[in-house]
Amino acid sequence: MGMAAIGLGQAWGAELQAIDWAAVPESEIDLFYPGQSSEEWLKSPAHKTGAVGLRKDKNCLVCHAGDEAEIGKAIASGEKLEPRPIPGKPGFLRLTLQAAYDAEYLYLKANWPAKKPGIFHEYAIYRDGKWEEPYGSHRSNELVRSGETPPSYEDRFSIMIGDDRNVPSFASEGCWATCHNDMRFMPNEARKEEVQAHPILGKEGMKKSDIRKYIAESRAAMSETGGWDKIRSREEIAALKDKGVFLDLWQWRANRSNPLSMADDGYVLEYRNLDGGKAMFADNWDKEKHRPRFMFDPARNNGSAALAPKDFQNPRLNVLRDADAVPYDPNYKWQEGDLLFMFTLVTKPEGSAADNSQAAGTHAGGAWTVLWKRRLDTGHPKDDLALVPGRTYTVGLAVHDDNTTARWHYVSFPLALSLGGKEGQINAVRLK
Repeated sequence: MGMAAIGLGQAWGAELQAIDWAAVPESEIDLFYPGQSSEEWLKSPAHKTGAVGLRKDKNCLVCHAGDEAEIGKAIASGEKLEPRPIPGKPGFLRLTLQAAYDAEYLYLKANWPAKKPGIFHEYAIYRDGKWEEPYGSHRSNELVRSGETPPSYEDRFSIMIGDDRNVPSFASEGCWATCHNDMRFMPNEARKEEVQAHPILGKEGMKKSDIRKYIAESRAAMSETGGWDKIRSREEIAALKDKGVFLDLWQWRANRSNPLSMADDGYVLEYRNLDGGKAMFADNWDKEKHRPRFMFDPARNNGSAALAPKDFQNPRLNVLRDADAVPYDPNYKWQEGDLLFMFTLVTKPEGSAADNSQAAGTHAGGAWTVLWKRRLDTGHPKDDLALVPGRTYTVGLAVHDDNTTARWHYVSFPLALSLGGKEGQINAVRLK
């Protein structure tokens, strides 16, 4: 559980270190705070001429290139599209991205400012003879806003990538093609009880209790409030997935993946899903029994099954690996204030979910740097988009920092990633 000497991350692979990054062009990309803007808002009269442009498949950058800082400032301040701003949150962030490739792999180097590294996530706490969750959460959580629990949430760097032939709206709308008015924290957020009762998404199906990203192709109908409950049949969703009608989503997580020098691998179709196989983190909260699923093996944690209150956000004790865990023992002599993590780290991810097996970040000098290596073709066509040299793809980038989640992040407009060309905002060069 200790952190590497080079920073708050693991050592980078020799191949990534050996790349002459000084010879790889840098793209400076402006990310901004989007608030409650959504695909429905983009196409509404409130967006004025922008809605007309989108109906003609014009990319957001046609009208808004260079406007990111101004737009982000207006939204983050609460002037528009944000009814609950986070005090003091900047509206703008500049990220530097470099991209290269060879016959088998795509290589990325990302750098962005972060005063403090968000390497912690949520905890559960033992109080008055029972477990409570969460202890520590994102800054938009009501318990954090009220001061009842401290902020504690991981930093993230996300890449969404799509084939414009399969999801055409992504080329013009970018990440907004997946963001809708009825998702969590949005104006028409679906109620928990309604989601749980849904035959496909709810308790009898996917076991969801809220709505996260989805694309319109997965719905039989859409309206100005979204279309969360109009999901197509399981058979129709499977057919869309087989045809490649989804968006690839890769997320480097400072707490739940970086200790393993990995990023998670997912996709967006009817929901924001993880790829098949075994991911590098797992839920450690038993919702039925209202307690953790696993605790520390006392033999591997100085005789204790939990963290003491003084170890909250201890950089050397920021994850619970499965190798250090044992099943929860209700008869253990729990102490007031004991802490356990809400997620466990799976040290041997498997299958398609483990395709981002080389992605590591370090924090130094007030900034994160993440190096990433990924196969152009992972061999999992039902989960991943195979990248072909010579082609150009649409990508959307996002950064979560300062203990935030969901809409309180920073996003890019839809960008072009070219593998070998010069027409994109991000042009990957061929390595010799």
